[in-house]
Amino acid sequence: MTPVRVLKNGGKITMVGSGPGDPDLLTVAAYRVLSDPDALVVSDRLVSKEILEVVKGEIRIARKVPGCADAAQEEIYKWCKEGLDAGKHVIRLKIGDPFVFGRGGEEVLKFREFGVEPKVIPGVSAAFSAPLLGSIPVTHRGVSNQVVMCTGYGRNGTSPDLIKYHKEQTIVFLMAVGRLRELCERLINMAGYPSNTPVGIIQDAGCPTQRTVVGNMETISDLAEKYNIQAPSTIVVGEVVNVLLHESLSGEQFHGQIQNMTISEVET
Repeated sequence: MTPVRVLKNGGKITMVGSGPGDPDLLTVAAYRVLSDPDALVVSDRLVSKEILEVVKGEIRIARKVPGCADAAQEEIYKWCKEGLDAGKHVIRLKIGDPFVFGRGGEEVLKFREFGVEPKVIPGVSAAFSAPLLGSIPVTHRGVSNQVVMCTGYGRNGTSPDLIKYHKEQTIVFLMAVGRLRELCERLINMAGYPSNTPVGIIQDAGCPTQRTVVGNMETISDLAEKYNIQAPSTIVVGEVVNVLLHESLSGEQFHGQIQNMTISEVET
């Protein structure tokens, strides 16, 4: 059976990227569909409450946590199928962009099994927006001329292969804060990263609770534990971490936490 955009009963699916968390960073198309009072919104757990407040219709939130991801994914499919069978407009709301380490492609294939071809509304990916919201550009002339995006978790919970160290390279890790210490150890011991390579973590990018923690490969894990950094967080590795923060701090090396770009605690 060839998938169709709209089933005979009126059921259809739209996959929506919610961006890093700030409703102002939603696309116009995303805001429009989320405002539909008749829609069924099936949301990821990490979509911000500020984004969820935009939703006018019914919301079901998947409790996808480490160790329970597969069961939660099946629950998502069940809810989407129920919505389609009821002739509803099902909105599959995902954090960031649906197709950047977000199982977006897998979900499209599953929805085709249901007989429907989903419409896709891209979102602003946290890979690029979260660092900038934390005052960290992913590229900078003379500092970084290439960017690599990685996930912290490969298929079945494995660790993905690492890219060898290059001084003018930035690595952005998504969904990796849960294994930060292991990641830093592997980057130093297996990928040749100097232990003083700058690392920044942006949590809750674009939200009122946004925090940025800055350190290096040796100190960032302890700092993340000290400040209780949680998902959703974006990790940036490379010299770009210090480009704008150095200037804002009179050129001094900074270690510690920044709360919405206001220095609250500095490590000495």
